[in-house]
Amino acid sequence: MARGLVVDREKLYGRKDRIVVDEEGNSCSPAYLTSDGVALVPSGGAAYLYTDDAFDVVERGDLVAVDATGAQLPLCPSTLGVAQPLAEVAADRILDHIVTSVYALSADEVGAALAEKLAAGAIFETRFNWREDYADAPAFLLKNADGYFALVAQPTQFEFLARETVLETAVEEESDDDLDFSMI
Repeated sequence: MARGLVVDREKLYGRKDRIVVDEEGNSCSPAYLTSDGVALVPSGGAAYLYTDDAFDVVERGDLVAVDATGAQLPLCPSTLGVAQPLAEVAADRILDHIVTSVYALSADEVGAALAEKLAAGAIFETRFNWREDYADAPAFLLKNADGYFALVAQPTQFEFLARETVLETAVEEESDDDLDFSMI
């Protein structure tokens, strides 16, 4: 059995620790002073808090998503354990997305027609949402020699550009009046 090589980032790039000390040489802990100067928030303490404009804590369950006009957006239900419709798509459809997660699937049962199409290289698109929230995402179902896979993705939000006309270039004859920039 071949052994894997483990590359330690610290050994590869080195490490540098910055320690802030007080006048007596004791190490200090970093903190964030709120804009009103009333509270000190320890390092990492604000990562789990949501605050409103008055710096009052808002519970995660009270958060809602709104659109550009301020209208509340509907929650997308979880798709786990719920049958989702499949639509066959061209392979280049995946190129319009950034794949964020890849799931190796263990299929309990696959219909004969679907199994045949997947074995022939077809790709199907459906929706995926881990839990009820605002982050509904497309998922692509495909199969290769190693099994069935779901690629969860996000749209890239941009279009590829291509030149519609071919530009013709004209070759000009050299004249003695032209500047020769290679001399500069």
